[in-house]
Amino acid sequence: MHKNRLQEFCVQTYKKMPVYKVEFEGEYHQPKYKCTVEVGGKQFSSTGSFSRKKEAEQDAARVAYEILAAIGEGDVKEVYGLIDQDAVFCKSILYEFAVKTKTTRPTYSIVRLEKPFTMFVASVVFNGNIYNGESASNKKDAEQNAARAAIKSILATDNSCMIGIIRSKKHLITAIKSSRSIPTTFTPIEFTRPVAYAAYGELDPVTPMSLDESPSLGVQGHSIVPVVGTSANPSAKAVTGSKKRKCRVGGAEANETMVAKEH
Repeated sequence: MHKNRLQEFCVQTYKKMPVYKVEFEGEYHQPKYKCTVEVGGKQFSSTGSFSRKKEAEQDAARVAYEILAAIGEGDVKEVYGLIDQDAVFCKSILYEFAVKTKTTRPTYSIVRLEKPFTMFVASVVFNGNIYNGESASNKKDAEQNAARAAIKSILATDNSCMIGIIRSKKHLITAIKSSRSIPTTFTPIEFTRPVAYAAYGELDPVTPMSLDESPSLGVQGHSIVPVVGTSANPSAKAVTGSKKRKCRVGGAEANETMVAKEH
């Protein structure tokens, strides 16, 4: 029963099967067995010696499962899911883990691949181990992928410190994912009425308004501005011209009348 439960837990969490190692103790006619099981890089031993191998294995499986379950099966799955969502915070998570555990800071190295197209592959050295990340189209993402590979390896040991750091970044990782799924909206440009100049070059104090609200705009939004030096009333010029023509006509008729009287 305990072995089956531990096996199911390992397959779901670590994608690996537990490994058992049984040691023989005691006399030949009174054999005693003690078992050690390895799960996720950690070893768990049975609480005592047993007369049968299966009993020793079951007890070791019970001890391993109880310890791992104390961390929380849901917590392990949750942090793995958060890391798989996005690698944008992996470098900061690994650096924070190094500070809290007083480990040497991680160092990164990048290799550039030219074929079939330009890609970058990064590796990180942390705590004496080298972790290689997935390829990426730029150096920054390549380093984040290398940090993610190191984090996953540390999570395989059920490190409670790493689990806590990742869970503290849950709201940030979720916010980044949701922001990338929201389409970007654009604000339309609002055109305002251009500044008009009245006669004699004075600035016309007109408040800006949109094209639809402005009644003084001509075709295609161009302002009709009077020419400097002319009257703002176009009918005044027409009246003045008509008076001059009338005077000229009246003067010609008077001259012809005077000539007729003399003859």
